[in-house]
Amino acid sequence: MDHHKFMEYLRHVPNHPSNKVVARVYKNAKGVDEFIWLHQCYWDYVEWLEARGDINFSEWVVHCDNNPFEDWTLSHLLMYWLWLDECGRFRQGLPTPNPYPPMGYEGWADEYHGNQA
Repeated sequence: MDHHKFMEYLRHVPNHPSNKVVARVYKNAKGVDEFIWLHQCYWDYVEWLEARGDINFSEWVVHCDNNPFEDWTLSHLLMYWLWLDECGRFRQGLPTPNPYPPMGYEGWADEYHGNQA
């Protein structure tokens, strides 16, 4: 998904304050400022993880920039890894910022557990 398609995707989610699209600037793997575009709920999750000392998001940005996936934008890849991290925490019973699973968790969890049997 190229940048244009990713931005279109971000704009077509339910209208809610946690879905507001927010850009923050981080240094990419080359040390160049890059806008990272995520919904507010993902930034809230980043802040929660960093406050706990569980991640350094700047390092995630550099790592993801050094390890691209297909035609995904850096923002899209980071959003995926944040979602996957929260799903994994929820599945394992680890602390998460919310008492409910991340959006889209159930289908992913069912498929994941089905492949493990």
